[in-house]
Amino acid sequence: MNNLYEYNLKTNYRKLECDGLLFVEYQCMPGDVRSGIWSQHSYLAFIQSGTKTWITPDGEFPVKVGDAIFCKKGAHIIKNYYEEQFCALIFFIPDDFIRQVVIESQFAQKCKEVQSTVLRLAVDLSFKLYFESMISYFLHQQNPSEHLLKLKFKELVLQVITGNINPELTAYFFSLAREEKANLKQVMMDNYLYPLNQDEFAKLTHRSLSGFKRDFQEIFGTSLNKWLIEMRLKYARVHLLTTEESVSEIAYKSGFETTSNFIRCFKKQYDLPPQQFRQQNSPLAY
Repeated sequence: MNNLYEYNLKTNYRKLECDGLLFVEYQCMPGDVRSGIWSQHSYLAFIQSGTKTWITPDGEFPVKVGDAIFCKKGAHIIKNYYEEQFCALIFFIPDDFIRQVVIESQFAQKCKEVQSTVLRLAVDLSFKLYFESMISYFLHQQNPSEHLLKLKFKELVLQVITGNINPELTAYFFSLAREEKANLKQVMMDNYLYPLNQDEFAKLTHRSLSGFKRDFQEIFGTSLNKWLIEMRLKYARVHLLTTEESVSEIAYKSGFETTSNFIRCFKKQYDLPPQQFRQQNSPLAY
């Protein structure tokens, strides 16, 4: 999977960057393909042209011109289309920055658990004016100072937590203020279906590799590889019994990099290959 944050740091796209904060005018050529992406920082995307669809276990989130979405740190599947070039303003915002702004604001915290990893946002006039003010910096010969850039990102966070039009995102920002570091268990439950490696999971949970291994063992009582296979097979088993999706499609959605590896692991766990297991156990087969 491609790291969207690090990819945008390296491109020639118009961008502003400071201490992990990144504002970029992201562009993507047309193409009817699915691709996996992930980012160690959450991001807000405002669509300027084209269409895309973010695909998660919770559902699909198609976007078009004028739409905005917020994606929690983690992995997602993106579907591109054979249409016009896709362009979006993307704001990558580290959790620590959001946490600090919320704490400094001293606003009353709104306690509500937000499960979805992608949030569709309402865009009012104040949001539109904010986006326009940010892209106007690209018209200047000199980039804004780091201090001003941080203030502009702070303005974005404050717009969210003081406004009333995106209550789920507001609640999520307040939830970050209650955590000293990334919630490892929640991050793993949100992302176990994606083919990330151990180093990438450690980065996603904002831990060193040794710290990730220690905390993971303490929380789940097993190794990462064993836990991932068990969770992915449970997910695959449910989909074999409740859908008519092909074995290869289920293997892909369950996080297995090859269908053959999925079949081998499934047979070891359930004593039957996936298709035979479905034929013998699924109510859809009768």
